[in-house]
Amino acid sequence: MIPRIVSRRVRPLWIAAVTSAAWSNRDDLRRWAGFVRRAIQQPRPRELSDLLTEARVRTAISADPRLRRDPSLRDVVVHDGVVTLLTTDDVWPDPRGQIHRLKGVKGITDVTSRHVASGSSIEV
Repeated sequence: MIPRIVSRRVRPLWIAAVTSAAWSNRDDLRRWAGFVRRAIQQPRPRELSDLLTEARVRTAISADPRLRRDPSLRDVVVHDGVVTLLTTDDVWPDPRGQIHRLKGVKGITDVTSRHVASGSSIEV
């Protein structure tokens, strides 16, 4: 009898905790969802090494609180070891900031930035 009572009361707390975590990291989850969608729906398949390198870069961004919550960072694209950060701000990124973390990812040769309009869809 007691486990049923505990399970009924604890489950809503877990749901609330997961919902709260998803809401606070919604931008990061949106970028990951876009990456998965593009990886699945691309007309011509990308090289597996590029996909794995992009996943490593996204993991590094997710692990860094400043990069993860940066409102000007729209998305990330990796092609042949070059990371392109799609941003809504012209002066971003600051090379002295967290970019060193991205350059330290295995397989990355350079990090660049490209300005995209804040309301436009992302073309890769």
